[in-house]
Amino acid sequence: MDFEPTEEQKLLKANVREFMDREIIPFVNDYERKYRPLPNDMAIDMIKKLAPLGYTGGMVSPEWGGEGMKFISYGVLMEELGRAWGSLAIMIVVHHGGALDLSRTGNDEQKKKYLPLLISGEVIASGAITEPNAGSSNREMETTILADGDYYIVNGTKTWITNGGVSDFCAVVGYTDKSKGTEGISRIIVDGRESPFESRELPKLGFRCCPTAELIFGDCRVPKKNLVGREGTGYEATMVVFLFPRTMIGMLSTGLAQAAIDEAVKYAQERRQFGRPIAKFQLVQQMLAEMVVETEAIRLLAYKACHLLDKGRICFMEGSAIKFFGSETAVRVCSKAMEILGAYGISEEYPLERYFRDARTLLPPDGTNQIQRLIVGREVLGMPAFV
Repeated sequence: MDFEPTEEQKLLKANVREFMDREIIPFVNDYERKYRPLPNDMAIDMIKKLAPLGYTGGMVSPEWGGEGMKFISYGVLMEELGRAWGSLAIMIVVHHGGALDLSRTGNDEQKKKYLPLLISGEVIASGAITEPNAGSSNREMETTILADGDYYIVNGTKTWITNGGVSDFCAVVGYTDKSKGTEGISRIIVDGRESPFESRELPKLGFRCCPTAELIFGDCRVPKKNLVGREGTGYEATMVVFLFPRTMIGMLSTGLAQAAIDEAVKYAQERRQFGRPIAKFQLVQQMLAEMVVETEAIRLLAYKACHLLDKGRICFMEGSAIKFFGSETAVRVCSKAMEILGAYGISEEYPLERYFRDARTLLPPDGTNQIQRLIVGREVLGMPAFV
């Protein structure tokens, strides 16, 4: 068991941190106040800016234009992006997740057409699973993907879709045959340039610069060649796909929590009350100690999940554990940091209120934290609490 990062990972972290400090962090507060969400062209430009660092295709095989990164190395990238800007981090989680999934489950024709565009950032990826009446229970989705000659006709509404309004590569999940239950669920690539669909932006508490939309597919004609895998394989594939965003939300949560700690430490060292820095107050040190220990705990759990995935393990328990424990820990750490800053903690002139909003917004996506607890319980007990 070796907790020491490799020299390559240390260099990766140093280079990415220097880039974030120079190119991203100085502009975040201004963008967050000005844009809800980022305009389409700016969203694409931001993702393109991260492409050379490996954010858009780092884990994709070199055969298809990626860098073949391991989960642990990509986790280093995500922690640093989470520290810098949560909105951009959650966009990248979904975008890179789409590219990685396509590289593993798509056919050669699909890979040749879309992977270069996704890795360069020319096209933004999204995944459309959640519906107005089907959140935690994906089996109750109403979207249909019905064959019609050389096409599939997609009908349905998807909601809370990250990158939805700016995405021209949307992996839509729906029923090709509802009579078969989950074995009738399939996935298809809807290319917005060829098969247009409607979108409506959804305002939200955190990640305000990240596009999040409701998508409406009304008799949307999609070529049959865009089906990912065989008909009926979508449900199982989707459950495995969730492991990437859940683990990376753990890394993002770690970055958010670390950013809150850094802000609180700086303030505590500079702020003076009763003739001395508040860093010397016992209660301030107690809060900081708890913040540091909790953040270190989620960092280690997140890297453990990455390590298991690198070993080829389908680690549902660890993926769900870091998703709920990481996001909830980030909320607690950000809240304590806000207490240390007092009134400045809720001021929009400081980043802590944004960190808190972003951390709280991590709780519902990619499976609610209540569902994550039930998955952990299922893995421990060997029996599900829900059908």
